[in-house]
Amino acid sequence: MGVVISVANQKGGVGKTTLTLNLGHALAKLGKKVLLVDIDPQFNLTFALIGMDVINYADKNVGTLMTRESSIEDVIIRVKENLDLIPSHLTLSAKEIEILNSYNRERRLEKALKPVFPDYDYIIIDNPPSMGIFLVNSLTASDYVLIPLELSYFGVIGMQLMFNLMTMIKEETNDNLRLLGIVPNKFTKQTKVPQMRLKELKELYPDAPILPTIPKAIAIEKAQAEGKSIFEYEPDGKASKAFEKLAKEVISIVE
Repeated sequence: MGVVISVANQKGGVGKTTLTLNLGHALAKLGKKVLLVDIDPQFNLTFALIGMDVINYADKNVGTLMTRESSIEDVIIRVKENLDLIPSHLTLSAKEIEILNSYNRERRLEKALKPVFPDYDYIIIDNPPSMGIFLVNSLTASDYVLIPLELSYFGVIGMQLMFNLMTMIKEETNDNLRLLGIVPNKFTKQTKVPQMRLKELKELYPDAPILPTIPKAIAIEKAQAEGKSIFEYEPDGKASKAFEKLAKEVISIVE
């Protein structure tokens, strides 16, 4: 039975898509069967994985899946060995009102994914940077939340918003939701500020697991710009090693 992980943070620009993309590749590389789900109307994960082919999925994407216009079998794209994708599309925003007005709207994604739970070891969902029906659906369908965090002052303080949302979801739609951990992203040891913020993070949220850090690396940005994972772009670099370490940590916690 697949473990469902939401990569989520209500703050934008923290690296949710980069984390989803490269963690998915890392788990697949370690022999795990992985399904990535792009539920962000900006469809950055989809574009990173299939490029301009995204235009061909207007009637076969996560939005049409949630409105029951498509079946789960119709929307899954094979990316590579052990790695599949349910794409987003530029029409996803238009589906929001339809989903908001539908019966049992918080569970649309959960019910849609349920048939393929046995087919995957990990289902990882990339979320929009906002509190809305897509994020609620994602958290309702998930076993765990993985929170990428850029170690700025407002980023650390703003974590409380994410924890408040998780508490609400646990009370209303998914009492099994758990925090997998916080991933300090774009981390650098060249200045003292990130290390100071990391110390503050541990003091503010002592019960939150802090997972391996992902370094600030130009290679990550270049890889994504070329539609590649960091493993395809720079397999022996420090960023690749960091994502592999994170994947092994995730496996050790979950399994």
